Amino acid sequence: MKKKVLWKDSLQAITGSLGRFIAIFLLVMLGTFTLIGLKSSGPDMRQTAIEFYKKHSLADITVTSNYGLDNKDIHTIKTQKNIKRVDFGYYQDAKVKKSRTSLRVFSQTKNVSTYELIKGKRPTNKSQLPQSKD
Repeated sequence: MKKKVLWKDSLQAITGSLGRFIAIFLLVMLGTFTLIGLKSSGPDMRQTAIEFYKKHSLADITVTSNYGLDNKDIHTIKTQKNIKRVDFGYYQDAKVKKSRTSLRVFSQTKNVSTYELIKGKRPTNKSQLPQSKD
């Protein structure tokens, strides 16, 4: 008997304020879909990152120095335990003249943290490099 009253009261509450009921229902649906999306996309994103890291052999650790590394530093790095591959390179920060644009240019490494050219081709000699216009 009490359940009949509960259902009748619930139906009156819904029909009495249908707009509020629809709004709350839609908010619950939105929250549910967001949670499902986040739960299902996490493993996919992790797997994509793992594949990218393996494909390009991204470095586990990077050592930087203001003045470069000397032979003693290089020897110390190479003789550390559990080091599988070591690759040395350099980078330079640059600012485009008469512009607010800046960029960081990296040397091309051979074994660790490799790059992938998506479109175009790499320059093969100095004449193919862009010339600065002063």
